Amino acid sequence: MKRRRTAKIAWGLLLALALFFLAGDTFGTGDAIAGIARPHLYSIARWEMGNFLKKWTREFRELFPGATSQEEKIEQVRRLFDLADQTKGLRFRIKQARDGFVDEPDLPGLERELTALQRRQEKLEPGVEETLESLITSTLKDAGVSSKLLLWRLLWPPVDFRLDVVPNVLIVSPRDRISLMQTRLIDPDITDEDRDALEAAIDARGLSTLVQGLGGVATYPSLIPDGSSLQRVLELAAHEWTHHYLFFHPMGRAYNATQDMTTLNETVADVVGTEIGRAVYRDHFAAPGELGPEAAPERSPPEGEAPAFDFNGAMRETRQTADRLLAEGKIEEAEAYMEERRQFLADNGYYFRKLNQAFFAFHGTYASRPGRVSPIGDQVRTAREEGATLGEFLSRMAGYASYESFQRDLESG
Repeated sequence: MKRRRTAKIAWGLLLALALFFLAGDTFGTGDAIAGIARPHLYSIARWEMGNFLKKWTREFRELFPGATSQEEKIEQVRRLFDLADQTKGLRFRIKQARDGFVDEPDLPGLERELTALQRRQEKLEPGVEETLESLITSTLKDAGVSSKLLLWRLLWPPVDFRLDVVPNVLIVSPRDRISLMQTRLIDPDITDEDRDALEAAIDARGLSTLVQGLGGVATYPSLIPDGSSLQRVLELAAHEWTHHYLFFHPMGRAYNATQDMTTLNETVADVVGTEIGRAVYRDHFAAPGELGPEAAPERSPPEGEAPAFDFNGAMRETRQTADRLLAEGKIEEAEAYMEERRQFLADNGYYFRKLNQAFFAFHGTYASRPGRVSPIGDQVRTAREEGATLGEFLSRMAGYASYESFQRDLESG
């Protein structure tokens, strides 16, 4: 155990340094959009420096841990996520009181209670992170995932993540088409007023913008939102680890080469993240029968009953119609149509602050998500369903340096 932890520390330090110096802090560049966003830009370099010593100092301290059983570790995980649920509910009560929606006679008492809950969470988080990292590592190995590093086969890089507040992302697209022009990380504590002003300032340049939250960031250690559910944390941690893995292979190095390669990378990470995250949750945390099939088979509603609302179909129709209107040069009509569809979706229980070109440009990168038009999601699922183990699938996909080479191999069967 000590040898494994020592190796993780050594390799982790090297990897963190490599990613830090290779990626750098790209959000301080001098283009016009960065200039407008500068007061709200989030610095990866600053976060890495702040977490570098915190994470790895803890690893050194735990070279000689006290005896803690696996059952106790699992119980600590459950306790942390119970606290997270309590914290989320208390935050909502406090916000409602501050905004004047409810009368709360003891608001200072609630705020003290929230601070106490947050401190209890912070105390549990390091141990829980280590437990979940170990469970994800074991599940990846059981699935046949490994890398060859010099003369050894091992799980590289080590699984490593931090539960923390995650930045927002500023998404920019041209107005006349749906295309991901650029993204910038934005401070998570930006106010609604500053967010709206930032979007308006960039929109005034004839662009389409959106500031929204992120599910995770592939820093090292990766950054996972601390308010997510346990299963979601497991899926996100495995997703971001897949990006770390691909970083050392042709697919990851070609991430920004084309839009298709970005989508291919994200879709592979989605597949691995979902499969591994669900497996860890099912094997260690789920109640009997809690996790059923990923999607129930479609069936017709009983006679006389209205069919269920098809969210994915509605999003796909919205994207396709917007694409057509924009291709015809009808920009204002396309934007009015997307706003109408946003209200339609809200009437059916799906709420979005904005539906615009930037929204679809960003979410179109994830071919397994609603609003997609790319065939890559179905193609990657076909590749995964060919009977190979997850390890064989990931190793094969990692070797593709272009979408065209993947497509040729898939078509040749």
